[in-house]
Amino acid sequence: MLKGKHIILGVTGGIAAYKTAWLVREFVKAGAEVQVVMTRSATEFITPLTLSTLSQREVVIEMFPPSPDQPTMQWTKHIELAVWADIMLVAPATANSLAKFAHGLADNFLSTLVLALRCPLAV
Repeated sequence: MLKGKHIILGVTGGIAAYKTAWLVREFVKAGAEVQVVMTRSATEFITPLTLSTLSQREVVIEMFPPSPDQPTMQWTKHIELAVWADIMLVAPATANSLAKFAHGLADNFLSTLVLALRCPLAV
């Protein structure tokens, strides 16, 4: 059903963040490629390692590479993912993140990615 589809799953810091492991597993089982993007606060509820293992892709959290010595490709990762995706789902979506999306704030990787999207966004 989802074979060959590219899904971005945005995870924010709500208590329901632990349920995203199930979502990733179901999307992958249905044949989709899943890229997980988390806010820093989401990592307090579920580890990036869990979601990375289930999606078989590195989870993106930070906008900028931890070191200036890393390749500059990381600096445009939000554009790359915005073009790659067929749909983006944000779950759970905290009120804080929804406000950022609505007002066009881009102070973390997830909200910056939302601004760059070229596909439908579901929250």
